[in-house]
Amino acid sequence: MKKRFGQDKYKHFFINDKNKKEVLKTFKDACSLGIDFKLSKNTKPVLEYKDQKKIEKNFLKPIPKRGKPIEDVLKEFEKKIMCGSVNFSSPHFLAFPDCGNSIAAVTGHILYGMLNQNLINSVHTSPTATFAEMEVIGWLRELVGYKVNRKPKSILDVGGISVTGGTGANTVGLMLARENKFRGSINKGLQGKQSKLKAFIPKGIGHYSIKAGLGWIGIGTENVVEVETTSQFTIDQKDLVKKIKSEKKKGNTPFCLVAYTGDSRTMAIDYLSDLSKIAKKNKLWFHVDACHGLSLCFSDKLKEKVKGIALADSVTIDPHKVLFTPYTLSFVLLKDPKKFKLISGVSDLITSENYSFGQITPLYGSRAFNSLKLWMLIKNLGKKNIGNLIEIRHEMVKVFSKIIRNEKDFYLLNEPTINSTVYLYIPQELKLLLDNPKTMEKARKKINLLNKNIQFRIFKEGEFYVHTFLINDFKNVLNTGTANSFQVQRLMLGNPLTTVDDFEKLLRYTRKVGDQEWKKLA
Repeated sequence: MKKRFGQDKYKHFFINDKNKKEVLKTFKDACSLGIDFKLSKNTKPVLEYKDQKKIEKNFLKPIPKRGKPIEDVLKEFEKKIMCGSVNFSSPHFLAFPDCGNSIAAVTGHILYGMLNQNLINSVHTSPTATFAEMEVIGWLRELVGYKVNRKPKSILDVGGISVTGGTGANTVGLMLARENKFRGSINKGLQGKQSKLKAFIPKGIGHYSIKAGLGWIGIGTENVVEVETTSQFTIDQKDLVKKIKSEKKKGNTPFCLVAYTGDSRTMAIDYLSDLSKIAKKNKLWFHVDACHGLSLCFSDKLKEKVKGIALADSVTIDPHKVLFTPYTLSFVLLKDPKKFKLISGVSDLITSENYSFGQITPLYGSRAFNSLKLWMLIKNLGKKNIGNLIEIRHEMVKVFSKIIRNEKDFYLLNEPTINSTVYLYIPQELKLLLDNPKTMEKARKKINLLNKNIQFRIFKEGEFYVHTFLINDFKNVLNTGTANSFQVQRLMLGNPLTTVDDFEKLLRYTRKVGDQEWKKLA
């Protein structure tokens, strides 16, 4: 019988007991590249901008017939991929809080790949990782104020799952809401009146994942009812009650209310205790998107801002957004852990093991040990230090808002609730045109184009990165009415290494670019 098939000549491509020294050198070289990237060594702070057409020329080639040494692959990576990537870890990256620069979390990111555990099953594919993930979920439940079972008899006692991203987390929450209203639809599909399900979200600030998720689970993107938004960027409770009654009169079935502790635009926090009462009275599943806001639960000082979060039927959090953790890592938590049975899997290979997460993770089969990143971060920093960092982040954004408020030609459109503020640059002569009813609409369009151009040029030059989007002036700061939308710029802080000096540099840079861009439009 043939025993060898020539595999020895391929042995050096794989980690084995003969090449540890060479492997360590490769890993050291790779880590050195990654660290230099995060530190912006020999590059602009945020981005070495390349046009998409130029990038395309380096890729989309036929599959290589022959390989090349890993050293050459790393050089190609550095030239083609690393150079031109956005540095989320730069202190000048201020568009989103997703900094991913915790030493412990990055170490966890490396090690989960080395361990290569599969969280679909417990005994056979992730014996220790399963319980580490359970522990992380228990910590998050503790922060929210949910009950924690330290001695679970099965996976249905744990009360949470890890998923990849807030969109997936929100979709799972909506799926649970659907099954809670019409049990068994996961097996039989939506039938008859079940097709008239309605979900309620705030108008103008809701995250895209809610509509998308409703489409994916068969309810339909058009079955969203948008509730008016207050001047505080929160759900108008009177309008919510009115619209629930209206939908019932139409013969529709309200089934879910989505609220935010930190909406994805302004970071506003809904009044959760009040909304919970409305949801309970109308038999709605109460889903709280806390992908950003749950971070406040680490702080004894700021936790009061999310009072009532433990009343939610389901809660989501994105550690990759708010806890210095590399992509991707999100969680769905349930007030009643047993509700996960509503969406449990059907494979005997998985359900035969008591602690297999694969039983209760819809949309996912094989799943990496991503939660190791958060396990290591919390073990390294501890709740108190994380809470302090969240508080510092909040206080610093308040400082930035004060700087904006006192700066000529800059207009602040919201008060910071967590770590975000939205603002506009409007030169005085353009503001005068906005104040005139006859030229208001023309001026508004110019303001939007100007701020869009400012944001993209700042991004393209690679020194800073702030976000931009359209949002209504719900506080009527510009005195044109709350129905008018503006192309704002937004700073959202996540990096503990960003300083007030960075804020001041950003404002000076924005003014310089703004003046130049305005001259082009004037």
